[in-house]
This record gives sequence, C-alpha cells and structure tokens, in this order.
Amino acid sequence: MTEEGNTGLIWEYRLGLWLPRPLLFGAFLFAAFLIAAYLSFQWFFDLYVQRPAIGMGLMIAWLLTAPRYFVHSALDGQQNGLEVPLSDRHETEVRAFHMPRDKIRRSRLAGAAGVVAFAGMTEVILVVNGGPLVGSWIRLHDGSATMTLFVLLGWFFGRGSYVSLMSTSRLPRPQRSEIDLLNLEDLYAIGRSGLRGALVWLITIAIGGFVYLSGGAGLWATLPIFAIALGIALLVLLGPARKVRSLIRTVKREELAQLEPLLRQVRDDALTGDVSTQGRLTDLLAYKTQVESTPEWPFDSSTLLRFGLYLLIPVGSMVGGALVERIVDMVLD
Repeated sequence: MTEEGNTGLIWEYRLGLWLPRPLLFGAFLFAAFLIAAYLSFQWFFDLYVQRPAIGMGLMIAWLLTAPRYFVHSALDGQQNGLEVPLSDRHETEVRAFHMPRDKIRRSRLAGAAGVVAFAGMTEVILVVNGGPLVGSWIRLHDGSATMTLFVLLGWFFGRGSYVSLMSTSRLPRPQRSEIDLLNLEDLYAIGRSGLRGALVWLITIAIGGFVYLSGGAGLWATLPIFAIALGIALLVLLGPARKVRSLIRTVKREELAQLEPLLRQVRDDALTGDVSTQGRLTDLLAYKTQVESTPEWPFDSSTLLRFGLYLLIPVGSMVGGALVERIVDMVLD
C-alpha cells in the first residue's frame, strides 16, 4: 500500500481547510454562522437563548482554526527561506495535516472520551451549584441546540488534545555529535517550538473558562477544570523538548563518566607533590561543575518568560468572565 493510502485527513481538518484566509477572519465567519444558526433555532421555536451557547460557538470556531497555526510554512508563507506561492499554500497545509490511519482511529476514541469528560464536568458543576443530577440532559427540549454544541465541543476538545499530544515536532532531532554542553543555544529553537501549541491551548482554556463562568459555574467548580487544561498546555510545551532532554542527559552522563578517571589520575599526581598537575586539577573540577550544572531542558529565559505570560491569558479570562457576568446581571436587574 502506498504512503498516501496509509494516511488521511480527519473531517475537522477538511472543514478547517475550507475556511478562507486570513484565518481569524475565517474563524469569525464560521462562528457567526454557527451562532446565527443557534439563535434562529431558538427564536423559531420560542426557546430561551442560553448565553454559554454563544461562547461554545466561538470556542468551536477557534478549535477548528487553531491547527492551521501549527503549519509554520503555510502560516508565514515561507518554506526554506523562500516565499510559497499562494496557489501552493493549500497543498502545503493538506500534506501537513495527513495522519496515519491508525492514529485517526484512536483519535475517534479520544473524541468520545472528550464528550464523556465534558458531560461529567457539567454534572459536577451542576451538583456543586445545587442543580439536579442529569437535569440538563432530561430537559432536551429547552436546551437541545445548546447540548448539541456542547457535545460537539467535547468531541473537538478530546480529539484535538490527542492529535496535539501525539504529534511529533517538525524540527529535526539533533545528533549526539551536535550536543555542546558549553553552548546549548542551537537547541533553544526546539524548546521554543512548543510555545505555539501551548498558546493555542491556553487560548482554548480562556474561551472555555468564559463559557463555563457565563453558564453559572462557580469559580471553585471551574478551577479543577482549569488545572487539568493547564497541565495539558504544559505537556504540549514540553513535548518537542522531551527527546532532546533525554539526549542531553545521556551526553552529560557520558561526559562525567569520562572525567572520573582523569580526575582520579590528576588527583593522585597532585597528592604526590607534582605541582604541574594542580592547575589541571582545578580546571577539570571547574569543568565538571559546569557540566553538572548544565540545564537538561532546552529552554532559555525568554521561552520561560513567554510561557509565564501565556499563563495569564486564562486567568484574565476567569476574571473578565466574572466581571462581565456581574455587569450583565446588574443591567438585567
């Protein structure tokens, strides 16, 4: 079977590839269409308009658009330093989104798990706030459109989490000979490559937090959900750097193992009164200390600072969602 026969596109990617550029404009059009369809359905049947459904429409549009930001060459219009013609960008994205068939099958299970997880979180929030168990599922007539969006959102979240965590970094893995423990600057690009995925997930968390808070979920009931989602963002950040960290640790162990016999030899020579070896012993000890203190994760300070700033996005969403909810309640009252 050919390589193309062993790969394919999931329907979310096919739908996302139809969105026009710029991507945020395409996401806005999709969200507007989804929200308009929801409002039309509710108004036609004279049903209550639930504000969380509007937030769900925004989040689904974001999850549909976000994977295209992972395709660096198509996003920036560059490939190997040369600009990619506009007619070739679509094909570039299509090739980047092809997945093995077995991963597609497993992603369906992840999507189903996302639906179950979202349903469970909703029930926990309802119970914590004194609501009836499975009440939102029993009264489907009043909230059928909202629950449909909710199930779709859980599917997107579960499947997107699986695809993001299982995807490998597009940057080539460095070889053993390329690791210089005295200068890791060439490896920082691999550590920075996880920032884009972490940013996508943190924005997803921020939108999701606004949805849950606008739905009446208490802050304490929402915090565990945020903690789990932040853990996913951290795994996305560390994903591309894990193999590099393992390689750095291997190089450090080999380097320290080679230093041990040299240190013992120079130490014995220095103890016998050989003055010429004392300076060499000092240099070897300083080098050993520097090797031991070499960081194993390929992150520089700017990467950690940017990730720390990204963490403020969902926090701002929680605070902003609570303020907006309070203002809306004051206006309605």
